Formats: sequence, structure tokens, C-alpha cells
Amino acid sequence: METFERLFTAVMIGFPAVLATAWPVKSSSGDDSARMKAISRLKRRLWLGTAAALAVFLVLHVGLQLAMAYYLWMAFFPLWFALAMPLLAAKDPGWQPVQQGPVRTATLERRDVLPSSLQRAWMGVGLLWGLLLTATILGMLREGGPWWMLFFSVMAGLELGFFHWAMRRSMVEPEHRASGESAEVARARESLRNLKLWGWLGIATLAMIAFSLPPLVLSWLGDEALNLAIGLGVGGGVLGGIGGSVLGVMADVYRTRINRQVNLQRAGESGTLGELR
Repeated sequence: METFERLFTAVMIGFPAVLATAWPVKSSSGDDSARMKAISRLKRRLWLGTAAALAVFLVLHVGLQLAMAYYLWMAFFPLWFALAMPLLAAKDPGWQPVQQGPVRTATLERRDVLPSSLQRAWMGVGLLWGLLLTATILGMLREGGPWWMLFFSVMAGLELGFFHWAMRRSMVEPEHRASGESAEVARARESLRNLKLWGWLGIATLAMIAFSLPPLVLSWLGDEALNLAIGLGVGGGVLGGIGGSVLGVMADVYRTRINRQVNLQRAGESGTLGELR
């Protein structure tokens, strides 16, 4: 288990720097020297921050502060949002925030309406949670406890509600749009929508199972299965965290493609208007 924790923490710390460095430089207007200097400066800051986080991780590990060392995986978030994202935005305009665009468009179409197949899938996951909760209660009635473990079973249902809400909110986030979008942009936008819809469902299902299985196992097998219950909870939590990170990065990549195509379309429209004037 310690080997996995070491590898997981190191990968989470190093991932922002590796991705942002490997991402190619893209621009529709050419690469001037000032921009390349800014990219080099941002890249240097990112690698210095990554090196500092890894150094702290090694110091804590050598000092046998293993729990503190493991939780340094959360350094991923400041490294990604504060250092990697600015570098990506400098290398590829598609990574820039939507709010920077001066043009706004509106649509009367509701974007948070779920397809019927996805609604049935969410109902199936909710039914599965109900079955796991019922089985846990029956096990506790038969074996006599531990009733406090029902807290995790209830939390499994609450997290399903939270993830469903988060999914609906993600469907109405601000979008970079152009008038009369091309079929290529429409296909890219549909791909992003499907990724978010089914990705949120997958993460929610995994998290629900990770919360529900430990109390179920303990309610039927007793304290002898404590290590198994811990392993199921920790393993499911780690897989859910990795899955959420992958989903977030993939959504950013899809969104970047859309932004780049919209920028190119707007640039073409501006050129056409200039010719007409």
C-alpha cells in the first residue's frame, strides 16, 4: 500500500508540469519573442513549484511522516490552477477563460435537460444505492451493529444528489460561441456534453459504491472484515479521485478545442467584415 501511495502522490504532483510542458504552442497570429519569453518564464515557475513540492514530499517521507507526505497529493490543485493553467493559456489561446471574449451570444434552449437514457441510468444508480442500504440495515439487524456505519451509507445517497446537482450546473456553464457555428464546432460541443453527462454519472456511481460497501461488509462479516472494508473504501476513494481528475482534464482539452475553433471562425468573420468595409 505504501508503494502505491508514494507513486500516487508523485504522479499527482508532477502531472501539471508534464502536461503543460508537453502541450504544443499554438497560435493563429504567429509567435513573437515576447510571448515565447512569457512562456519560458511561466514554465520555469511551474517546474520550480513542482520541484519544491517533491522536495517537501521527500523530506517528510525520509522523516517517516508518511501520512503528511501522502496528503501532499493535494499540491496538484495550486500547481494546476495557479501555475499550469496560465502556461497553457500562453501556449494555446483555447485555454484562456471564456470571459475574455468581447462577443456574447444567447440561446433560449435549455442546456440542462437530460436525455431519457441518462435519466434512467441515474434512477438505476439510485436504486442500487437503495438496495445496498437495505442490505446493510438487514445485516445490522441480524448481527447487531455497528449502527454508526450507517452514516457512510446515508452519505452515499447524499453524494449522489450532490453529483447530480454538479452535473446539471456544469451543463449551463459559460460557453465560447460564434454566430452561425460550423458543423465541426457543433460536433465538438456535443462531444464535450456527452463527456460531462456520462463522466459525472460514472464518478457518482463509483463514489456511491465506495461509501456503501464498507458498512455493508462490516454489517455482515463483523470486525474480522475491517481491513477489507478499509481497503474497499480507500481504494474506491482513490479511484474516484483519479477518475475525477481525468474527467476534469479531458473536459478542459475538449473545451480548448472548441475555443480554438470558435476563435478561428471569429477571426474569419472579422476578416470578411473588414473586406466589406
